[in-house]
Amino acid sequence: MKRASQGNEHRKKRTKSYHCSKERTGSGGTFLVQPNMSGIMVTCTRSKESRAQKEVIDLFDEYAKKMYPDDEAKAQGSEEEEELDLEAQVAKELAELKQPVKDNNRSLFSNISTNMDCVLFIRTRAPVEPVPFVHRILTDLKNNKQQRTRYTSRLLPVENTCHANLNAIEKMAESILGPKFHNQPAKSFAVVCRIRNCTKLDRMEVIQKLASVVGQGHRVALENPDLAIIVEICQNICMMSVVEDFNELKKYNLESILGLNDGGPPPPKKPKQVAAVKQDD
Repeated sequence: MKRASQGNEHRKKRTKSYHCSKERTGSGGTFLVQPNMSGIMVTCTRSKESRAQKEVIDLFDEYAKKMYPDDEAKAQGSEEEEELDLEAQVAKELAELKQPVKDNNRSLFSNISTNMDCVLFIRTRAPVEPVPFVHRILTDLKNNKQQRTRYTSRLLPVENTCHANLNAIEKMAESILGPKFHNQPAKSFAVVCRIRNCTKLDRMEVIQKLASVVGQGHRVALENPDLAIIVEICQNICMMSVVEDFNELKKYNLESILGLNDGGPPPPKKPKQVAAVKQDD
């Protein structure tokens, strides 16, 4: 017993790693995010990417039915029309069996491979608008304090993507930032930029370029900006969006909104049990 205890003293304690280094890439697969895509970038627990993908798409489908009921009705109507012609339906199914598996064109959300640990990209299609869509989910989460996901950390909307070079970034920024800043009342803003697995761009150069696109009459406010310009550069692709309530919604971090990163609210105290004492007559 003594030897065992001595060995345990020198044994190092293994710690779990929940978040990823920005330089780490996944094993196998390819980075398939391309320019001119809109969607939602999801960060999640390491090695739980497949589970995070399932839970966020389930969550997104639920909110899509609430926010875009007309699109849901159109999809159901299309399915009913196909079912009317049984022979055509059978022929179509046989043809699909001979073809490689593809994403369902009707789906509003499809996972695009990033080949990166802890990072997912869920592509969206119309009528989903990533910015108000994510804002609605996070606002409900803040108000209800009901945990809906287990492995997901952050949801970042992506209005558009482009190649990761300054010229392409500036051109895309003009189309995204222009309607929100040009010829608009003065606003405060912050540029939130992160670069992953890309060595050809300097973070400060990107921030300065975007600030120049914003233009005169607006001021930088890192603490509580009216608008936050989110820029995520992954490998050879730049993702961008402009969001509201970035700090109020805890930088769009689900765990922080729920207070999980702070240990959460303290558990309710159990009433103390007082032992009954028998008194002598």
